[in-house]
Amino acid sequence: MNTINRDNFPKITPSIIAGIVLILIGVIILVTDFLDSIVTSILWPILEGSSEGKTVLFLGILGSLLIICSIIRQSPWLQKKVYRFENNQRPYVASVIIILIICGLVGLLIEAYIRSQFGVGFFTILTSMDPNTSTTSPMHSHIYKSILGYLSYNFVPMHVNTASSILSYGLPYSLIIIPVWIFSYICGVIGISQMKTHRIVSLFALTLALIGILDGGIFSQPFLIGIFILLCTYYSNGEFSIRKLNIGVLNNAVIVMGYMLLVAMIIEVGGSDTELHTLTVINQTEPVDMSQFDVISTEVDGDKTIYTLNTTMPDKELIQEVFSTFQSKADLTFMSWNFYTYF
Repeated sequence: MNTINRDNFPKITPSIIAGIVLILIGVIILVTDFLDSIVTSILWPILEGSSEGKTVLFLGILGSLLIICSIIRQSPWLQKKVYRFENNQRPYVASVIIILIICGLVGLLIEAYIRSQFGVGFFTILTSMDPNTSTTSPMHSHIYKSILGYLSYNFVPMHVNTASSILSYGLPYSLIIIPVWIFSYICGVIGISQMKTHRIVSLFALTLALIGILDGGIFSQPFLIGIFILLCTYYSNGEFSIRKLNIGVLNNAVIVMGYMLLVAMIIEVGGSDTELHTLTVINQTEPVDMSQFDVISTEVDGDKTIYTLNTTMPDKELIQEVFSTFQSKADLTFMSWNFYTYF
């Protein structure tokens, strides 16, 4: 009679326990209001304004990575199957970094494509009104988030903004995020599991990068933080620690990040309209009260109504006013931005 060899089963390690706890906290936050404000406040600085959905995503991804990493490290059979690079994690981490950056750049191209379809400029913030208000822009893209929102529609509470109203405008090109995200998750956990030290830091970085590419895109704070730490992981040859963060490692990581931040600043500052705001409304169905916007001129071009605004209202507040003014009265709006209003 065959007996089960318990040595073949993974042991319950502290990493597995931590992973289970994180996932359970995420589930609790998703289905109740308990712990919501506490955890989101803690994660706010690294997630660029943590919402309930982003918090649950962070806890779920990091928790699952901790569990899978521990299982891989305990299984010689799994290690034999997944490691093809002569016991070297660097190609896996490099693949994740490269494909996520390329995917982020593709996201910018999709943003440009959407605007070209409506005949508006690239340097604009898109606001979609139906069925709920969602925004996307080159500096903070929700194109890929809309795919996640569609896939999670049946089990995400209604009050969580999934950017689903943007979904149709990015299809089919935004579907690229599905294979890219799965590939990055698998390659990332395989490569990091092989690291000698400080795996948790790298799993944390991978989690941020995977969240950032979905919610915010290539220039989002989580994505930039995650990619920077993964670059340090790559250049320190899998031994991420303070001792390994020498000048050479930091220089290489900083150079890559420097180019990304330079492009971000060129788009953010160079694309700012510092004198006026141009608001293009698509398929406006009824007149609206525009008195609060200080409208200089109005032009109608087919299904587009173009308002020129002379307002000193900060962009964040202005977007909120656009939400409330045009909800249920238009399909989309495109508004130019002014970076300097955030100061």
